Amino acid sequence: GSDSDDSSSIEGCPVEQFLDVAAYDQEQDYPAPALSVSCTDDAVIVESNGIPNFTFVPITPNDLQAVDHHFEFPLHPTMAASTSEIPLLGPVAVAVNGIPIFGPNEALPTYGDPLLDDILDFCHGHTAMGGLYHFHAPPECLFTDWTGNTSLVVGYAFDGFPIIAPFECVDGECVETVELRSSWQRTQDVAAAWDAHEYVEGSGDLDECNGKEVNGQYRYYATKTFPYFLGCYRGEPTSNTPMGPGPGMP
Repeated sequence: GSDSDDSSSIEGCPVEQFLDVAAYDQEQDYPAPALSVSCTDDAVIVESNGIPNFTFVPITPNDLQAVDHHFEFPLHPTMAASTSEIPLLGPVAVAVNGIPIFGPNEALPTYGDPLLDDILDFCHGHTAMGGLYHFHAPPECLFTDWTGNTSLVVGYAFDGFPIIAPFECVDGECVETVELRSSWQRTQDVAAAWDAHEYVEGSGDLDECNGKEVNGQYRYYATKTFPYFLGCYRGEPTSNTPMGPGPGMP
């Protein structure tokens, strides 16, 4: 639950998948987390102030700042004719607490893997320049029921497909579950995350984008190894650039 206006009447609007961040008691000297989710007939709109609903632990030199996030993605995602690359920097998805999800690499000079480089907090996030908090790997701390949960929505990619906790049922009764594995393998001992890893078809459970279809519905999985959320976009990403215009843009 988060604030919703008349969106609850729109079929498929995923308001219920998002967390009630207002319930978090912010004991630190930061604003309280804020999140609202609403839908139009064809889009989901997520607005947040970028403040996490858990204890902020400084990892980078950048202090946590509130940021006005406005994310939009398709309510009814469709598979694209071909995959497209996720951006090297900036958000590729939004988590169910309104915090942006970035790709599996850092910025210059090395474009390294922040999980392997040990520069993420206990929830697998940290702050960028300007105090923008974001995740690079699965934010298990948001959930009390992570392990073995086969229907847990972690967030939504900007092409509209959900990102799910990496478990599926082994049998019809779902007595036993299995953890799904990425098919990206670490093949080179180099700093740059994308250079160090290679997609090896069939080596794991998922496709190059780190997802698969289940009952005709495509979804990504939040895996414990690279690329953690998305290896590419399987659908049509919205063209919104939540980071704001780049240099030289109006």
